[in-house]
Amino acid sequence: MGEQVYCINKVGFDGSSASYGGPGSPRWQRPYSHAKAFLTHPFSVMRHFCGNVTHIQAFMDKPGCRRSAEDMMLSIQSIHMRFENGCVGYLLSQRGDAMFGLGGWWSFELAGTKGSFVIENCVEKLTYYKQGQAPEVTNTGVTDFGATFPIRIHAFLEDVTNGVPKEHLRASGRDALATMEYIFAAIESYENGGALVRPNPLPPLHGDINYVW
Repeated sequence: MGEQVYCINKVGFDGSSASYGGPGSPRWQRPYSHAKAFLTHPFSVMRHFCGNVTHIQAFMDKPGCRRSAEDMMLSIQSIHMRFENGCVGYLLSQRGDAMFGLGGWWSFELAGTKGSFVIENCVEKLTYYKQGQAPEVTNTGVTDFGATFPIRIHAFLEDVTNGVPKEHLRASGRDALATMEYIFAAIESYENGGALVRPNPLPPLHGDINYVW
């Protein structure tokens, strides 16, 4: 990949104004229901590949059909970010307000100075682009997102069985906290007109010599 330059993550449900069925259940009738429920996964993937996020700027909205129906949920999030390594990122999420084009309902692209890769439909296809060479395409044959869950559970059980320290478990609670810090930083940015926000720092890892009790 070389030096990371940018990443783009696009995730959401396909839909349109014609398919909008009106406000959902009461638990979805909060402004940030979609953001809190749905952004954890893309933020986690972006952090997995690019590291911690240091700056976030966000804009949120909902299309006219939701506005006319007095739907409270902000169903569209446009989030710009910067990572510790200098890479910049962009996350776009929507909840059935439009049909997604290239890459399908979940796509991720990471571009570097020596090459780039693109994941399409989360589990279905990986394309690697290397300078001066034809793209390398891997079709997994997997089309069911549910296939990711047993793999994820197996990885967790494997770490526990092997006695991996809690702070180094794959997808640990600390990793989950990071995604929530980014979501709340995005909310803070939106509520302040798209202001630049620095997410709260994560607690230090166990044994961090720079940690002061």
